[in-house]
Amino acid sequence: MKNKKRNSFQGKEIPLFYWSEIKFIFREKENYGDLLSKYLVEKISGKSVKFVHPKKQPWYKRNKTNFLAVGSILHHADKNSIVWGSGIIDHEQEIAEADFRAVRGPQTREFLLKLGYHCPKVYGDPVLLLPKYYNPQVERKYKIGIVPHYHDYKKAVELFQHESGIKVIDLLTMDVEETTREILSCKNIISSSLHGLIVAHTYKIPALWVEFSDKIFGNGIKYQDYFKSLKIKYYKADFIETGKSVEELLQLMQGKPLLPEQKKLKKVQEGLLDSCPFH
Repeated sequence: MKNKKRNSFQGKEIPLFYWSEIKFIFREKENYGDLLSKYLVEKISGKSVKFVHPKKQPWYKRNKTNFLAVGSILHHADKNSIVWGSGIIDHEQEIAEADFRAVRGPQTREFLLKLGYHCPKVYGDPVLLLPKYYNPQVERKYKIGIVPHYHDYKKAVELFQHESGIKVIDLLTMDVEETTREILSCKNIISSSLHGLIVAHTYKIPALWVEFSDKIFGNGIKYQDYFKSLKIKYYKADFIETGKSVEELLQLMQGKPLLPEQKKLKKVQEGLLDSCPFH
């Protein structure tokens, strides 16, 4: 059944909250996964995005609709938020009741239901829709792309910068399309970043989840949440502490679920589009 409320927002700009490394941490660039939220919402809606912080707006704007999409950002929602594809970062954050159209996965929905909130059984990270809006032809010239969470980038460079056939991708960026092309230039992806995995999966590139450190915020629920949304068999990430050759990394990928089932992926994509409040 189609979501009857999906076209409820008719404003000229989309008031969107997404995590911003520039605004909150004062970095020079944004995190790729978070910037994808702005990028996709603009592509899907055909409108520009206006950044808003639901809980930090002036009093005279607090009753206005705002949107949350990509990211583990549910704890930033308020009663006027429309949530489309966001998720929880752990089980400790306080979550306000909002208009939940879709959430990242079953773990997030289960948490919301326990709070007594209504949340439809519509799952998926909106980044799964990226190929519908950006699908360039890119030569896959690297055997393996290493996509570290930005906290892990320096370590990944130290471990792999001298290995032939391996590309280490920096997720701090101001150009979503350029970073996407870098991922697409790889035949296989090894990632400690959730959106490194998601982008690889949605472009049909085999991808393995690994850990390079314990620096990533949260309790790891976001990975379980995403895997369950596509019914990918969950596995414990290998911890990589030392450099490895292409052959060793490919061996590490053996026997792991590296891609979602395409029928399931398509179903999740359709559910996301059907529930999209500005599509």
